[in-house]
Amino acid sequence: MNYFLRVYYFLNHFITARNSHGFGVHSPYLFDFVRYVIYEKNSYYIYAEIEKQRAKLLKDNGLIDKVDFGTGESKPLKISEIAANSLCSAKKGQLLCQIVNYLKFNTILELGTSFGISTAYLAANSKNRRCISLEGCEATARIARRTLLELNLPTVEIITGDIDKTLSMTLAKLSGIDFVYIDANHTFDATMCYFEHICPKLNENAVVVLDDIYWSLEMKQAWDKIKSHPKVTSTFDLYHFGIVFFNPDLHPKNYKIRFL
Repeated sequence: MNYFLRVYYFLNHFITARNSHGFGVHSPYLFDFVRYVIYEKNSYYIYAEIEKQRAKLLKDNGLIDKVDFGTGESKPLKISEIAANSLCSAKKGQLLCQIVNYLKFNTILELGTSFGISTAYLAANSKNRRCISLEGCEATARIARRTLLELNLPTVEIITGDIDKTLSMTLAKLSGIDFVYIDANHTFDATMCYFEHICPKLNENAVVVLDDIYWSLEMKQAWDKIKSHPKVTSTFDLYHFGIVFFNPDLHPKNYKIRFL
């Protein structure tokens, strides 16, 4: 996306988004979600341990052959460089953790594992939670498995290979999904393909989080289309994240929430 267009979207969001801790959100369900999830300040013990793993990755100058499934090419890259450019922030990771814990979700699907930092936040604080993460690059997945093992989260299942292919196989094995985090191929076609494939498997009160909704024009177009999808009831636009609700008791509305 053009740099100036990014700046425009950022400023527009900053000016128009609510910073009201739920006031102005008419649904009691969503009001509580804003107050007790988005603006929740409690810190779980594992947050510090996950951030120690991030710090290790940012200092790791080892090389891996990173595969780009968009181009089909691979090239050696430093682990520290990949970590600096691809890991979700602590604030975003902690929000993911708060969503799945507050709503007591047990079946979690992530598209785009990277080095396992977001995966760790999703899998933390529940031994009964089933967490499956899809990653295109095997070398990247090896680092993620090491990260999760060191965090004592060995039950997370990481499936490697082209997500366009592994997603269908994974969905076929699941009877229902509570929560999906999409942070994979940032193109319109890929994002919409993921979303359409996932929708039939979502439980009634499921939540989908879409990362980087203003990362490119294609991602913004995908976000706009998802907001108007017939199965979607309400959405939250947090600029970095789009949060999608399917609860049939909610009224169709998009809320802009300041979370910068």
